[in-house]
Amino acid sequence: MKQFYTIITALMLALPTLAQAVEGIVISSDGQAVRGAVLSSPGQTTVVTGEDGTFRMDLQKDAVLSVWADGYYYQQIRYKGQSSLKVVLARQDAHKYTESKVLPFRVEQNVNLPEVNTLSKKDFALGARSVEQALQGELAGLQLINKSGMTGEGAFLSHHGIQTLAANASPLVVINGVPFMPSMDESQLIGGFSKSIFQAYNIYDIQDISFLSGAEASVYGSLGANGVLLIETDGASSDDMDTKISYHGKFGYNWNDRRLPMMKSSQYKSYLSDIGMTYYNNMETFFANFPFLSPDERDAYNYLYRFDTDWQNELFRRGVTTDHLVRVEGGDAIAKYDISLGYQHDEGALKNTQSDRFNAQINSNVIVSKKFEIGTSIGLAFLNGSYQEQGLIMETNPLLAAYRRAPVLSPYKNDMAGNLLETYASYYYGNNTNTDFIVSNPLAIVNTLAADKRQYDININARVLYKPTNQLSFMALLGLYYNYDQEGIFVPGINNKDVVPQFDTYGESKNIVRQGVNETFNSFYHLNAAYNNVFDDVHGVDLRLGGQIISNSFETDMGVGRNTANDFYQTLADVQRVGRFFSGYGAKWSWLNAYFQAAYTYSDLFRVAANVSTDGASSTGVNTTRMGVFPSASATVMLANFDFIKSAEAVNRLNLYADYGKTGNSRFSHTYGSYYYVSRLYQGIAGIVRNNVPNTEIKWEENLKANMGIDMALWRHRVQIKLGYYNNRATDVLMAGSESALYGTGVHYVNDAAIDANGFDLSLNVSPVCTRNFKWILGGNITQLNNKVTSLGNRTHIINKLSDGAAIITKVGESPYSFYGYRTDGDYPVYSTVKEAQSAYKYTENGVECSRPMRNRNGVEFQAGDIKYVDQNNDGIINDLDRVLLGSATPDFYGGLFNRFQYKGFAIDLNFVYSLGNEAYNAVRRITESSLDMSNQSLAVLRRWTVDGQITDMPRANYYDLVGNNDFSDRWIEDASYLKLRDITFSYTFDNILLGFIQGGTLYVSGQNLWCLTPYLGNDPEFSYSYSAMMQGVDYAKLAAPKTVTFGVNLKF
Repeated sequence: MKQFYTIITALMLALPTLAQAVEGIVISSDGQAVRGAVLSSPGQTTVVTGEDGTFRMDLQKDAVLSVWADGYYYQQIRYKGQSSLKVVLARQDAHKYTESKVLPFRVEQNVNLPEVNTLSKKDFALGARSVEQALQGELAGLQLINKSGMTGEGAFLSHHGIQTLAANASPLVVINGVPFMPSMDESQLIGGFSKSIFQAYNIYDIQDISFLSGAEASVYGSLGANGVLLIETDGASSDDMDTKISYHGKFGYNWNDRRLPMMKSSQYKSYLSDIGMTYYNNMETFFANFPFLSPDERDAYNYLYRFDTDWQNELFRRGVTTDHLVRVEGGDAIAKYDISLGYQHDEGALKNTQSDRFNAQINSNVIVSKKFEIGTSIGLAFLNGSYQEQGLIMETNPLLAAYRRAPVLSPYKNDMAGNLLETYASYYYGNNTNTDFIVSNPLAIVNTLAADKRQYDININARVLYKPTNQLSFMALLGLYYNYDQEGIFVPGINNKDVVPQFDTYGESKNIVRQGVNETFNSFYHLNAAYNNVFDDVHGVDLRLGGQIISNSFETDMGVGRNTANDFYQTLADVQRVGRFFSGYGAKWSWLNAYFQAAYTYSDLFRVAANVSTDGASSTGVNTTRMGVFPSASATVMLANFDFIKSAEAVNRLNLYADYGKTGNSRFSHTYGSYYYVSRLYQGIAGIVRNNVPNTEIKWEENLKANMGIDMALWRHRVQIKLGYYNNRATDVLMAGSESALYGTGVHYVNDAAIDANGFDLSLNVSPVCTRNFKWILGGNITQLNNKVTSLGNRTHIINKLSDGAAIITKVGESPYSFYGYRTDGDYPVYSTVKEAQSAYKYTENGVECSRPMRNRNGVEFQAGDIKYVDQNNDGIINDLDRVLLGSATPDFYGGLFNRFQYKGFAIDLNFVYSLGNEAYNAVRRITESSLDMSNQSLAVLRRWTVDGQITDMPRANYYDLVGNNDFSDRWIEDASYLKLRDITFSYTFDNILLGFIQGGTLYVSGQNLWCLTPYLGNDPEFSYSYSAMMQGVDYAKLAAPKTVTFGVNLKF
């Protein structure tokens, strides 16, 4: 009897684990039945759905059901005892949707990490020609600002504002698990140029891109403060054994139709008369120098001034762009390969600018045994290009020359009969050789100035994977990166005086030779062990332990010379000895890191994770703690898997998440914490001098990040919403310390600053219509940003002066790098009458009310027609004490929008990017509205003050502007908010066989940058002078991004 009761008890205990028959259906997000879906569960028979998507199988309660179907994302669900099941699978080609996430040293599918944002290859805009173009506006929180329209320049990347003042402000880029750290310095040879860090990569070689900003980023310790951009390229990992060939090609045109509104000849002549009267003491001399303004039109040289040249039109052309890539992939069950060859040619819209890229990507993967696997990837690229100088270089920036050169002059020399000759007109003002009036010939600049660049890139990584069991793996990763840049520029000016000579300590440079090379070598070593297991189908454990080392070296060498015998001699060997010098420097940087990650998942209901890394970098000072600890923790609650919500078919995903962690920033120059030496000229002889007094106690910057939010998918994934709040606090931020007798005039860096950034990120993806044949999908993302400096140690502010005298201030309580200058008084800030100007400053002296004109810092009095500045301290003098904050380039909101209409294989895609609340310093307008010399002016100068009583916002024409009408003020600060149509694409995709060998493909026509809504008065509200955070929002005459129309085809064979 006792044995009987024992048996009965055992059977009763086993009852809850007995499998029960379940019926169900598998459908897609558009409601269509999925046939041929494979469903499996441990200990049960695998079944396949029928034509109508239905299935019947036995399942145990709390069992994990795995569902797979070709063309859909793999899904695992936990069975909770329902009598019927409805499984919704998301299509792998669903627009703006992916379940693949690139994580540190791995790519995972179907993982609940809502804090990680991912962009898949299928969602790259078809017309995108670079990684930056594909990324812009796609990932919430990540902002990309195109640096210019110069070919090969790329974009400035930032995440949640500026969180550093002296270290690298861009996210860490990791490609195939290897930190990618090319030089981001502005070229020392070609003015205003800084290359794209992704220039060597073909967009068709990129598979997935993810961005980490939360707990996962702490794996990278003192490199992860600005977030981590993880890029995975195509690799030899396909399970298809057939050899596949694919081709991606595009051909297009780009042009630049943006023009600043400059004066025509008739308008310019009127301005010239006004400005001339402030330069010459008598009109007789004035008319002798400018005879075409004289009533006597019979002057022998009047034929030189009979033109109405649109100098901007002379610079631009319709450029051709092409891009081709052929990929071959295949192999067998043991060895696989993936090889791509690409060529890109890009003619800039500015004449004689272009770039060419030849690239190859070779990937292989070999399964040596069931437990041992080897993978390699080799990337090779050769690039060369021709460029022009940008920035405030009056002599050689063709844009500035085009704005300033008088329209009455011709691009070419001409004879008295009006026939144009082949020789470019000189920089002189016609027959007038007064050097006060000279302006370079813009057409001569673009056609004779030679600025060339060659680049060689080699990127190698090798991976060894050993898996003694299905749960345990060991991996070793080696990465090598080598870059060689050769740059050179020759500025002519001797054979034909068409480019204005430059002057420095050594006198006049009639022509200039600058040549140099840069070399970068990075090596990366990584070892890790990973353990993954699920116990009792309920407890999921993921453990990772690893270490990594980076060694980086950089060297630059350059030579500068001048005044060769003539413009046919263009090497350093031909320059004169006076003023010729060579310089260079080398830098080495290393980083050592160890990390541990642990994650626990309970029954697909909760996930908690903890990470800790410790690392050190050679950039820190020798007398500080060299190693730091960077911990983080995260938690996710998967509400959609709870019984009380799981029954609601409308909810497909509902996650609450939060994370908190510490990262750091050690990506700053090693020279801040150690001595370094530079070459200097002394009495014509090159020498080496010590250039700094280092802070040997300098340390990495620290960044505490907190994120929380909700991530949901509703109604068969037709509505996807992710809303998150972030709060970042950067402390120990490097800043320029106070000057002292000990440190001299050199900058001495200290860890005294703190910067906060907080706000929210919102992403939305909605399918209002989703049928078998027609789909309408729209959405986008928005980031709200509050970015403030909270501490500068014992200082309240730091002021940086730019090359043109503009001031940038970093002040406690304000956004980093704000504009700082005078405030003008009212909407029409010009003294209208002599009386108003003479009584502008009112004061009391000995009880008597008095008045006098305002004065500038040099005692010059403001007159009628001059700008009215606000006298902030009411002392009657406009000087530095009257400067105030004028705004900053930090936006209040930024993000992207998208809209897609799809009917069968046809689709229309529109992608927008926007930025709101950001100001810009329009330095170009400060030049073109200066009214202080004989150069051409903007049409706005037609509003200039000319008579007593005139009410206007434009001051009088006044040569030299001794009073300071053009001082740095809010006159030049503008709202640079914008909404841009990033691209619009019409495409047709087919998957039927054509001509017996084409297996499918896509045909498309795409337009980029075709429309922009902005109040900004410059050519383009989107620009970035360099990778420097301080230079954001500073419009120093960079080339505007061109408009582009591209015809393309992607084919599979």
